[in-house]
Amino acid sequence: MKTETVPYKTFAKASGKYVKSKGRTVLSSLLTKNTAIVFPVSFLLGKAVLMGGIMPFGTAFYAASLGYDINRLLLVLPIIFGMIAGGAGSQIYVAIAAMLIFNVLNMPFKADETRISFRYAVIAFISVLIPEMVFTYFQGFLLYDLLKGILHAFIVFTLVFIFRNAFALIDDTRKKRLFTNEEIISIAITAALALSSIADMQLFGCNPKNIICIFIILVSSYKSGPGVGAAVGVMAGLVASMSGTVTPLVIGSYAFCGLLGGIFRTLGKIGSSLGFVMGNTVLTLYLNGSTDVIIYLKEIILAIAVFMLIPEKLMNAVANVLAVEGRVNVDKRSYSQRIKDITVERLNKFSNAFREMSKTFSEISETKAVADKQDITSMFDRVAENVCKDCSLCLYCWDRNFYNTYQVMFKIIERLDEKGRIEEADIPDYFLDKCERINDFVKAVNNAYEIFKVDMVWKSRIGESRGLVSQQLEGLSKAISGLSAEINADISFKEDLEDIILHELSKEGFKAKDVTVFENKWGKYEVCIYHKSCGGKRKCLSSVEKLVSNVVGRKMIKEDSGCNQKDITGLCVLKLVEEETFRVTTGVARVCKYDGMVSGDNYTFLNTGEGKYIVALSDGMGSGRKAAVQSRATVSLLEQLIQSGFDKDTTVKLINSVLVLKSNEDSFSTIDMSIIDLYSGEAEFVKIGAVPTYIKSEEAVECVRSASLPAGILSDIEVELAHKRVQDGDFIIMMTDGVLDSFNVGSDGENSLKSFIAGIKSTNPQEIADSILDEAYRNYEGKPADDMMVLAAKIWKRVS
Repeated sequence: MKTETVPYKTFAKASGKYVKSKGRTVLSSLLTKNTAIVFPVSFLLGKAVLMGGIMPFGTAFYAASLGYDINRLLLVLPIIFGMIAGGAGSQIYVAIAAMLIFNVLNMPFKADETRISFRYAVIAFISVLIPEMVFTYFQGFLLYDLLKGILHAFIVFTLVFIFRNAFALIDDTRKKRLFTNEEIISIAITAALALSSIADMQLFGCNPKNIICIFIILVSSYKSGPGVGAAVGVMAGLVASMSGTVTPLVIGSYAFCGLLGGIFRTLGKIGSSLGFVMGNTVLTLYLNGSTDVIIYLKEIILAIAVFMLIPEKLMNAVANVLAVEGRVNVDKRSYSQRIKDITVERLNKFSNAFREMSKTFSEISETKAVADKQDITSMFDRVAENVCKDCSLCLYCWDRNFYNTYQVMFKIIERLDEKGRIEEADIPDYFLDKCERINDFVKAVNNAYEIFKVDMVWKSRIGESRGLVSQQLEGLSKAISGLSAEINADISFKEDLEDIILHELSKEGFKAKDVTVFENKWGKYEVCIYHKSCGGKRKCLSSVEKLVSNVVGRKMIKEDSGCNQKDITGLCVLKLVEEETFRVTTGVARVCKYDGMVSGDNYTFLNTGEGKYIVALSDGMGSGRKAAVQSRATVSLLEQLIQSGFDKDTTVKLINSVLVLKSNEDSFSTIDMSIIDLYSGEAEFVKIGAVPTYIKSEEAVECVRSASLPAGILSDIEVELAHKRVQDGDFIIMMTDGVLDSFNVGSDGENSLKSFIAGIKSTNPQEIADSILDEAYRNYEGKPADDMMVLAAKIWKRVS
């Protein structure tokens, strides 16, 4: 049998589904964490009445809610119900009209506009003023009604700013966690205004409203200090007096009690409580001679009892929300700034002192030429003292014929420079004929010249050492000056991001004590998260990296793989840095000289932690143990100086000076260094006496070379830098001269090596290094004439 669906039943089912769906939507919008606070507060604010029957609080609260996660259509209902409960007459119509006009006037504006609170306040002022003026017109346009309407609009204008600050606490979408004094006071005013609408009732002879006001003042003064305590006291007293329940004297009494409560807060809760009681006692005695108390003692005692029973943990949570720690941080940062200024000043003094010492050593070294002339004169005096002093012709030669004698001496010096010693034949005839002790004279001159040469060698060595010390002091001065500039640099802290990260971490259940976000001198973000240690379980890495990356808008990773637990404090510091664009993978291959036991070549791979990766190689003079000591010292110094903050030029010069001063024997080694910027792909090459470096890409093999002597030969060297840009998949190949020499068949060694590198198909840096070394080993027919080492570094791009 065929059945038919009756149309009205279908419509009834559809209507039922729609009603249920709509009901669930309305119910879900009502049962949120925000509405659980906002709706009761809006009801109480709508009910509050000022003198003259003005009810501005509900309208102002509605205007301030724009832009927050609140259902504003439903918000109208508790405001209107509150006004009805408060006995409002025409004020209901003014409020409804004002809220409608406010919505219409706000339509053309964008929500993300700057100075948004001021715009809302102005529009709210206009929205209230229009219906007030309409009612004033129909009521006869009395001056009293006109002034009351303007006052109503102005109060709404002011309250919009206060209520928008209060929404910072009760709105869930607000990303800020710490609050300023203005926001604290705004929250207190909102609470006091809401309380003012509660009808007076007696509980054991006490007014609960007054007890709550006293409790709020105690908490504010205890956790936020005397300033906030006094301000909250003024607002609580003002609202209480406007509601007509207490005398206006309570305004000053609450403020004074809040001030004393904040002053004595260092003594704990008892101190703040005694301060409040003391303030009330003093004002009572001063104003009316104790005939009638301003604040009843029973109400104070009950409020103090509640205050004392509140756990300290809850008080600390309130303090964290109300930005007490934020103000402490401001004081700490001010203190840190003073420490920074003192440190920078002292470092600059150290730097200037070392610079002056360097200048002094340099000036002493430059006076060597003048000293040489004085040494020649002293050599003549020594000869005259030993040979001519007792001669009968001494007076004639060195007094009457002084000029001719000195001319002879300078001619003798010329012969000494040419031959290294003199004979009688080298002396002019006219002097030879007159000198009675010519044999002794020749011997004395030769002996004096030998001593002179030894003196000159040592004085030259001392002068050279002074010049090297001057370089070292200058380098130290530059390093200290650079450190001072780095400390003195204004670090750009991102406080807005810090607050957002704290909020997001809290939402994820990750309890962080503090977060700092700043931009370093290279323009890269660094994030430090201080949290309770997990005991090395590494729970911090599960979701924090992704969360922080989303907030910052840049890919952030943990700086190192270790656990940064602080055993003393029980805190763990999680440091996140921006992920580099490139990474480097390395390979090394080496072999000793034939019959050698120790390689004279050394190397290092170094990630500076500042976005730079260093590949360095050093070849000591000769081979074996002695060469190994030289190259090892060079590599070790390079690592230490670079990590200590010395720049490339200063590092190379300091290493050179150390090698020059290290031994009386020849002591030198090459410095071959490649510095790769992991963010930009820019590569710098420093080559001191090193063989060419090869950059292998998919298209070609490029050669980077420099003509310079190894470090340790000359006291003063110039550092030449070569700059190249490397791409994803490129290889930087470095080697010692033993490898290059093995390819030197005729004069085409570099090209032969270049062709061999171009023919390597492997993309593994270790295999590339092994291939080059194996070929060099074959070229030597298994008997290397020198130590050989090959370093290969592959640059590859991270995949986000």
